[in-house]
Amino acid sequence: MSQLNTHFAKGLYGITPEWEDNSRLLTAIEEACRGGMRILQWRQKSLSAAESLTLALRAKEICHQYNCQFFINDSVQLALDCKADGIHIGRDDGSVAELRKACAEQGQNLLIGVSCYNKMELAKQAINDEVDYLAFGALFSSMVKPDAVSAPLALFAETKAYLRDSDMAANKAPALVGIGGIDQANAASVIHAGADSIAVISGLFESDDIQATAQYLSSLF
Repeated sequence: MSQLNTHFAKGLYGITPEWEDNSRLLTAIEEACRGGMRILQWRQKSLSAAESLTLALRAKEICHQYNCQFFINDSVQLALDCKADGIHIGRDDGSVAELRKACAEQGQNLLIGVSCYNKMELAKQAINDEVDYLAFGALFSSMVKPDAVSAPLALFAETKAYLRDSDMAANKAPALVGIGGIDQANAASVIHAGADSIAVISGLFESDDIQATAQYLSSLF
C-alpha cells in the first residue's frame, strides 16, 4: 500500500499503548481511525523486531484503509522495513541528517517528527533541520511518562512568533504537536494555544468508547 506522506496530516495523533493483547490493540486502532484519527505512532518497546514488524504492518494496513498516516517511534530500521509514512525521534535517537541519509540509502522519504520537550532551542534546531513536525511536552501530568519534563502551553505561541520572524514560507514551516496527559478535558486548551495536532495515548485508548473519543477530539480542530 502506498505511503500517505506528502505532508504531515495534523489533527488527532494517536500513540499506541503498551498492551500485550495484540488483537485488542489492532481493534482499538481501527476504532480510533473510524473516529477520525489522522496519524498513528507505533510505539511498542517490549516486542522483538520480528514481532513488531509483523504487527506494525497490520496496523499500517488498518490506518491506510482510513487515510490515517502511520509513524514509527524511534526505530529507523522498523520504519524503513514496513515502509511507514514517517518516524518520530527523541534527543537520543540520532540526528535528522543521519535519518535522512538512511532513508536515501533505502530510496524512501519518511516524514520526520522530533521531540523538543520544553526547550525552545531544540525547536529552533528542528525548524533549521526542516522537520515535518516538532512536539512539545509533557503539557500535563502523564500516566505513561510520570517523570517527563513539564512544558508550558506558551511554547506554541513562542514558536509561531519565531517562525513569523524568520520569514519561513508557510508550506515549509513544521506542524506543532502537543503531547503529554492530553484528554477530553484539556485538549481544547492545547489547540487554542496553537497546536496543529494533539498526541494522545491513555486519553484515547483507555477511554470507554475509543471511536466516540476520537470523534470528539477530532471535532476540536
